[in-house]
Amino acid sequence: MSGAAKPQSRGQAIAEVLVRGSLYGAGATALGAGGGYLRGHGLAGVLDGLNWAGFALWMLAGLITYGSMGTSGAEMEARSRLGEATRTDGLPFTPILMALVAGSLCFVVAWLLRNLA
Repeated sequence: MSGAAKPQSRGQAIAEVLVRGSLYGAGATALGAGGGYLRGHGLAGVLDGLNWAGFALWMLAGLITYGSMGTSGAEMEARSRLGEATRTDGLPFTPILMALVAGSLCFVVAWLLRNLA
């Protein structure tokens, strides 16, 4: 997603969100697993680190949603005083979905390690 607007189909947009979210999730999974392993509890530490990484990413998605909902009303009110017409901004779905996909990948890897080990 470069800064330039380019036409793309829904399928391409969904594929891009899934790929980028998976890449971010792979990085978060490595960091969470590495941090949990360094704590020195073996597999239990790795699972704990993965769960914390997934939780942090899901909280990030919630905070992005909450932050974008809290500022749109204030911006509309300020513009209406100036006589400018404005439409309600939509939620930034791309970063929200990427954070949810990345967090879900952390949880899936933790689930697989727990059930396969």
